[in-house]
Amino acid sequence: MALIYLILFAASSFYSTVDAVGGYPPYSFTAPKLPKPDFQFTFYLHDNLITPTNRTAFAVTVPVAKVDEWTLSDQSWLLEINSSYFGTVVVLEDPLTLEPPLNSTQVGYARGMYVFDKNLGAENEHNGIEWLFTAIFNEESGLANSTLCFKGWDYFPDSLLGNTEVAVCGGTGKFRLAKGFSKVSVAIIDAVSAALKFDVSVFF
Repeated sequence: MALIYLILFAASSFYSTVDAVGGYPPYSFTAPKLPKPDFQFTFYLHDNLITPTNRTAFAVTVPVAKVDEWTLSDQSWLLEINSSYFGTVVVLEDPLTLEPPLNSTQVGYARGMYVFDKNLGAENEHNGIEWLFTAIFNEESGLANSTLCFKGWDYFPDSLLGNTEVAVCGGTGKFRLAKGFSKVSVAIIDAVSAALKFDVSVFF
């Protein structure tokens, strides 16, 4: 058995070397052409983590550093502990709207969490979060009693350029057995809040 593993290891090392020398990625392939989505729509997610009033998201864990010096009711520790917030888990109940302004037609809520999961190794690196939330739609949306689940990694420079994609991982109501993806881009951002545009493509 040991000899078999040794032979397999040697073979894999050889092919890895060939890949490196040949100059092509080891997992390179041509993705199949996607069918036309069955349904496409857009909403805007409004996330407010910092301000004491009208906050829609709360940090429920803190990085280990300085954990005894701050209280979870005082979100100011986010600005003081570290620049990356690495390890912070945030629970959200963010309003979803039809247009970028917060006072535009509300179509539901996003409920779930995101995690700061990129540990910055250099000053010129940027942050990223892992999304895990359910969009719960209201009567005004035309999707009452329907939900859609989202999961994926959002690297901040990519979302600023509109290059982030997250997965649609199922749903309920009109979205039973749904799958798909959503492009994520920053529509509005300031020091305390952000409005993110979700362009959703759904397949059944």
